[in-house]
Amino acid sequence: MKPVDKIAARNSALADLGLSPSASSDEIREAWRNIAFRAHPDHMPGDCEDFSRAKTAYDFLRKQGLGAKCASGPQMPKRPRLKKRVIELPPEDISACKSMLNPTQALPHMAGSPSPRDTDVETAASDHVPDAVGCYGRHLTFFVATPVTEGANRIALPTSVLSNRRHVETEILSFKSNNAGPGEVVIPDTICERKFPGAKSVRIRFEADQHMIDEFWLAG
Repeated sequence: MKPVDKIAARNSALADLGLSPSASSDEIREAWRNIAFRAHPDHMPGDCEDFSRAKTAYDFLRKQGLGAKCASGPQMPKRPRLKKRVIELPPEDISACKSMLNPTQALPHMAGSPSPRDTDVETAASDHVPDAVGCYGRHLTFFVATPVTEGANRIALPTSVLSNRRHVETEILSFKSNNAGPGEVVIPDTICERKFPGAKSVRIRFEADQHMIDEFWLAG
Protein backbone atom coordinates (compact mmCIF):
# COMPACT_ATOMS: atom_id res chain seq x y z
CA MET A 1 0.00 0.00 0.00
CA LYS A 2 1.36 3.39 -1.06
CA PRO A 3 1.69 6.17 1.54
CA VAL A 4 -1.14 8.13 -0.04
CA ASP A 5 -3.36 5.04 0.09
CA LYS A 6 -2.46 4.49 3.77
CA ILE A 7 -3.49 8.07 4.59
CA ALA A 8 -6.76 7.65 2.73
CA ALA A 9 -7.48 4.34 4.49
CA ARG A 10 -6.68 5.86 7.89
CA ASN A 11 -8.95 8.86 7.31
CA SER A 12 -11.71 6.54 6.12
CA ALA A 13 -11.37 4.39 9.25
CA LEU A 14 -11.48 7.49 11.45
CA ALA A 15 -14.58 8.66 9.62
CA ASP A 16 -16.24 5.29 10.26
CA LEU A 17 -15.69 5.97 13.96
CA GLY A 18 -17.10 9.48 13.56
CA LEU A 19 -13.70 11.12 14.10
CA SER A 20 -11.62 13.75 12.32
CA PRO A 21 -8.17 13.00 10.81
CA SER A 22 -6.52 14.68 13.80
CA ALA A 23 -8.12 12.39 16.42
CA SER A 24 -5.86 11.15 19.20
CA SER A 25 -5.43 7.58 20.41
CA ASP A 26 -7.60 8.34 23.47
CA GLU A 27 -10.38 9.67 21.22
CA ILE A 28 -10.15 6.59 18.98
CA ARG A 29 -10.52 4.22 21.94
CA GLU A 30 -13.37 6.26 23.42
CA ALA A 31 -15.24 6.34 20.09
CA TRP A 32 -14.87 2.58 19.69
CA ARG A 33 -16.10 1.91 23.21
CA ASN A 34 -19.19 4.06 22.63
CA ILE A 35 -20.03 2.41 19.31
CA ALA A 36 -19.35 -1.09 20.66
CA PHE A 37 -21.69 -0.44 23.59
CA ARG A 38 -24.41 1.17 21.51
CA ALA A 39 -24.30 -1.00 18.36
CA HIS A 40 -23.18 -4.37 19.74
CA PRO A 41 -25.36 -7.26 18.48
CA ASP A 42 -26.24 -8.11 22.08
CA HIS A 43 -27.76 -4.65 22.48
CA MET A 44 -29.08 -4.12 18.94
CA PRO A 45 -30.41 -7.38 17.49
CA GLY A 46 -30.72 -7.49 13.74
CA ASP A 47 -28.59 -5.11 11.66
CA CYS A 48 -24.93 -5.27 12.75
CA GLU A 49 -23.52 -3.22 9.87
CA ASP A 50 -22.53 -0.23 12.02
CA PHE A 51 -20.79 -2.45 14.58
CA SER A 52 -18.91 -4.45 11.94
CA ARG A 53 -17.78 -1.32 10.13
CA ALA A 54 -16.59 0.29 13.36
CA LYS A 55 -14.77 -2.86 14.48
CA THR A 56 -12.99 -3.14 11.12
CA ALA A 57 -11.99 0.51 11.36
CA TYR A 58 -10.73 0.18 14.94
CA ASP A 59 -8.75 -3.00 14.16
CA PHE A 60 -7.11 -1.25 11.21
CA LEU A 61 -6.18 1.78 13.30
CA ARG A 62 -4.73 -0.41 16.03
CA LYS A 63 -2.50 -2.16 13.49
CA GLN A 64 -1.34 1.29 12.43
CA GLY A 65 -0.43 2.03 16.04
CA LEU A 66 -3.10 4.72 16.43
CA GLY A 67 -5.28 2.99 18.98
CA ALA A 68 -2.57 1.82 21.35
CA LYS A 69 -3.05 2.71 24.97
CA CYS A 70 -0.36 5.01 26.27
CA ALA A 71 1.20 4.08 29.57
CA SER A 72 0.46 6.56 32.33
CA GLY A 73 2.05 7.21 35.67
CA PRO A 74 5.63 6.68 36.73
CA GLN A 75 7.45 3.94 34.85
CA MET A 76 9.32 1.29 36.77
CA PRO A 77 12.97 1.19 35.75
CA LYS A 78 13.85 -1.88 33.75
CA ARG A 79 16.24 -4.32 35.34
CA PRO A 80 19.48 -4.29 33.35
CA ARG A 81 20.03 -7.41 31.32
CA LEU A 82 22.78 -9.61 32.67
CA LYS A 83 25.78 -9.96 30.43
CA LYS A 84 28.31 -12.75 30.49
CA ARG A 85 31.93 -11.80 30.84
CA VAL A 86 35.15 -13.74 31.06
CA ILE A 87 37.99 -12.52 33.27
CA GLU A 88 41.50 -13.79 32.69
CA LEU A 89 43.10 -14.22 36.07
CA PRO A 90 46.11 -11.91 36.53
CA PRO A 91 49.55 -13.46 37.17
CA GLU A 92 49.45 -12.52 40.87
CA ASP A 93 46.19 -14.44 41.36
CA ILE A 94 47.60 -17.49 39.59
CA SER A 95 50.80 -17.28 41.65
CA ALA A 96 48.76 -17.09 44.85
CA CYS A 97 46.84 -20.21 43.81
CA LYS A 98 50.02 -22.11 42.96
CA SER A 99 51.67 -21.16 46.24
CA MET A 100 48.72 -22.68 48.10
CA LEU A 101 49.26 -26.01 46.38
CA ASN A 102 52.29 -26.91 48.43
CA PRO A 103 53.50 -30.30 47.15
CA THR A 104 54.43 -31.30 50.71
CA GLN A 105 50.87 -30.70 51.92
CA ALA A 106 48.88 -33.94 51.81
CA LEU A 107 45.20 -33.94 51.05
CA PRO A 108 42.92 -34.62 54.05
CA HIS A 109 41.58 -37.78 52.42
CA MET A 110 45.11 -38.98 51.55
CA ALA A 111 46.22 -39.61 55.14
CA GLY A 112 48.40 -42.70 55.31
CA SER A 113 49.29 -42.53 51.60
CA PRO A 114 52.92 -42.49 50.42
CA SER A 115 54.92 -39.34 50.99
CA PRO A 116 54.28 -36.69 48.31
CA ARG A 117 58.02 -36.57 47.69
CA ASP A 118 57.77 -40.14 46.44
CA THR A 119 54.96 -39.27 44.05
CA ASP A 120 55.89 -35.81 42.80
CA VAL A 121 54.73 -36.44 39.25
CA GLU A 122 51.40 -37.90 40.27
CA THR A 123 50.75 -35.13 42.80
CA ALA A 124 51.58 -32.40 40.29
CA ALA A 125 49.19 -33.95 37.77
CA SER A 126 46.32 -33.84 40.27
CA ASP A 127 46.82 -30.19 41.23
CA HIS A 128 44.90 -27.58 39.24
CA VAL A 129 44.90 -23.79 38.91
CA PRO A 130 42.31 -21.90 36.82
CA ASP A 131 43.31 -19.57 33.99
CA ALA A 132 40.07 -17.62 33.75
CA VAL A 133 36.65 -17.25 35.34
CA GLY A 134 33.35 -16.65 33.61
CA CYS A 135 30.81 -14.46 35.37
CA TYR A 136 27.07 -14.38 34.69
CA GLY A 137 25.65 -12.19 37.39
CA ARG A 138 26.66 -14.00 40.57
CA HIS A 139 27.16 -17.36 38.87
CA LEU A 140 30.82 -18.27 38.46
CA THR A 141 32.49 -20.76 36.13
CA PHE A 142 36.23 -21.40 36.58
CA PHE A 143 38.11 -22.62 33.49
CA VAL A 144 41.03 -24.98 34.08
CA ALA A 145 43.32 -26.08 31.25
CA THR A 146 44.42 -29.32 32.92
CA PRO A 147 42.25 -32.47 32.82
CA VAL A 148 40.79 -34.22 35.83
CA THR A 149 42.98 -37.02 37.12
CA GLU A 150 41.52 -40.34 38.20
CA GLY A 151 41.66 -40.43 41.97
CA ALA A 152 42.52 -37.47 44.18
CA ASN A 153 42.42 -33.95 42.75
CA ARG A 154 43.07 -30.56 44.27
CA ILE A 155 42.28 -27.14 42.87
CA ALA A 156 43.19 -23.71 44.25
CA LEU A 157 40.55 -21.06 43.55
CA PRO A 158 40.53 -17.31 44.21
CA THR A 159 37.39 -16.76 46.31
CA SER A 160 37.18 -12.97 46.13
CA VAL A 161 36.18 -12.72 42.45
CA LEU A 162 32.90 -10.95 43.27
CA SER A 163 34.43 -8.52 45.74
CA ASN A 164 36.68 -5.52 45.39
CA ARG A 165 39.31 -6.80 47.79
CA ARG A 166 42.88 -6.08 46.79
CA HIS A 167 44.18 -9.03 48.78
CA VAL A 168 43.69 -12.28 46.87
CA GLU A 169 42.04 -14.95 48.97
CA THR A 170 42.52 -18.53 47.86
CA GLU A 171 40.90 -21.77 48.94
CA ILE A 172 41.92 -25.33 48.13
CA LEU A 173 39.09 -27.69 47.26
CA SER A 174 39.72 -31.41 46.98
CA PHE A 175 37.68 -34.20 45.42
CA LYS A 176 38.04 -37.71 44.01
CA SER A 177 37.20 -38.67 40.45
CA ASN A 178 36.54 -42.10 39.00
CA ASN A 179 37.46 -40.89 35.53
CA ALA A 180 40.18 -38.86 33.87
CA GLY A 181 39.93 -36.16 31.21
CA PRO A 182 37.55 -33.25 30.67
CA GLY A 183 34.64 -32.67 32.99
CA GLU A 184 32.69 -30.27 35.16
CA VAL A 185 32.44 -30.11 38.93
CA VAL A 186 29.62 -28.21 40.65
CA ILE A 187 30.53 -26.87 44.07
CA PRO A 188 27.84 -27.73 46.67
CA ASP A 189 25.77 -24.80 47.92
CA THR A 190 27.00 -25.25 51.49
CA ILE A 191 30.60 -24.77 50.37
CA CYS A 192 29.66 -21.86 48.10
CA GLU A 193 28.05 -19.99 50.97
CA ARG A 194 31.12 -20.48 53.14
CA LYS A 195 33.95 -20.14 50.64
CA PHE A 196 32.51 -17.87 47.95
CA PRO A 197 30.55 -15.08 49.67
CA GLY A 198 28.04 -13.49 47.32
CA ALA A 199 28.15 -16.23 44.67
CA LYS A 200 24.95 -18.05 43.77
CA SER A 201 26.70 -20.96 42.10
CA VAL A 202 30.24 -22.08 41.31
CA ARG A 203 31.27 -24.51 38.59
CA ILE A 204 34.70 -25.74 37.50
CA ARG A 205 35.32 -26.89 33.93
CA PHE A 206 38.42 -28.99 33.39
CA GLU A 207 40.46 -29.35 30.20
CA ALA A 208 38.94 -26.06 29.08
CA ASP A 209 40.36 -24.53 25.91
CA GLN A 210 39.71 -21.19 24.25
CA HIS A 211 36.85 -22.67 22.25
CA MET A 212 35.01 -23.65 25.44
CA ILE A 213 35.58 -20.19 26.91
CA ASP A 214 34.27 -18.55 23.73
CA GLU A 215 31.18 -20.79 23.80
CA PHE A 216 30.44 -19.71 27.37
CA TRP A 217 30.77 -16.04 26.44
CA LEU A 218 28.62 -16.30 23.30
CA ALA A 219 25.88 -18.54 24.69
CA GLY A 220 22.75 -16.90 26.07
